[in-house]
Amino acid sequence: MQTLPRVLCSSQPPPRESVRTTTRANGVGLLGCGTVGSGVARRLLASHPGLIRAIAVRDPRKPRDLAWDDFAADPFDVVDDPQVRVVVECIGGLGLARELILRAIARGKDVVTANKDLIATEGPWLAAFAARTGASLRYEAAVGGAIPIVRALGGALAAEDVVEIGGVLNGTTNFVLSAMEGGADYADALAEAQRLGFAEADPRSDVEGHDAAHKLAILAGLAFRRPAVSPPLARRGIAGITLDDVRAGAERGLRLKLVAVARKVALGQAQDDVVIEAGVTPAFVPEDHPFAQPRGAENVVRVLGRGCGPLVFSGRGAGGDATASAVVADVLAALEARERGVAAHDGEDLVAAPLCAPVLVRFAEGSVVTSDPVSLDRLEAAAHAYAGRGEVRSVIPVWRDAA
Repeated sequence: MQTLPRVLCSSQPPPRESVRTTTRANGVGLLGCGTVGSGVARRLLASHPGLIRAIAVRDPRKPRDLAWDDFAADPFDVVDDPQVRVVVECIGGLGLARELILRAIARGKDVVTANKDLIATEGPWLAAFAARTGASLRYEAAVGGAIPIVRALGGALAAEDVVEIGGVLNGTTNFVLSAMEGGADYADALAEAQRLGFAEADPRSDVEGHDAAHKLAILAGLAFRRPAVSPPLARRGIAGITLDDVRAGAERGLRLKLVAVARKVALGQAQDDVVIEAGVTPAFVPEDHPFAQPRGAENVVRVLGRGCGPLVFSGRGAGGDATASAVVADVLAALEARERGVAAHDGEDLVAAPLCAPVLVRFAEGSVVTSDPVSLDRLEAAAHAYAGRGEVRSVIPVWRDAA
């Protein structure tokens, strides 16, 4: 493993004077050729022949169904290639991927990534680092698959006072819950998602809500112009959801979705007297609500702004094709523009309180919807509070838009 320059080991972006930039050509260097990486390669090879200059893979000798035979074994060689202007990171994780992205930015090269884990934890300062070197950091695919929400927040909505952002951000869990609406049990629905390539062999990041939480952290940081979200967002997954839960909602005209939302809640009359509530949770949603509309592996993101009102973005959110489409769009945007590809972040970290909502308490027989909101970190307490009315089987939030 090559050693990174000392300047890259700091937790803060280095000063402009310490960074050596290079003259860039117009080539693309691809790091990783798995499901997403190979999809990116196929699209670029078909639509823009000659654009890809190098592809790094773990095993260059492994047969691949790709019109390319000169694979590199060392990804650092691809980053250092003087003919590469845009580095596309499709490796994932927080270790090697981070080193490669830092190295590319230090050389003034534009970076495109779908790495939601890295962007959620270090995106703001990586973007600041890129701005100092004249590079750009683009990560549309890290949030909503083929939905262009990051570009909208950093462009047309950059001056908007956003009061809420969120929706259904994980295609895997939406596929599972949609299948359960059709009568499949949880295990069978998840197995089908894996068979179709909508879920990983280890689906815990999706079904436990980690993936949606990382995406929400990215969106909240962009929408509210804050460097990061802390503490970790309140989060619940779908692993405990049963067919009885789905049916209990359907009887009331509600669909069950994994909802991820961050919103400003007024504490007083002053416009800045607000608290941010945020969280990821299975929630019952009215059938006519935008959050209830995505089916299968689709995602939906809604932005509520004081000026623009509600804006809804929807599209495919899971699968290699959707992610590859967003990556390629970012690559072409990076080649066409020299401006930063992310919104500015100001002030301190965004401190988020757990999301609050009424809940549907399902008993062994019957169910009830509470009138008062319950915090995500108090759902077990709500179950105990209703235990005197019968055997409590589940407590699930019911989504209601803020007044």
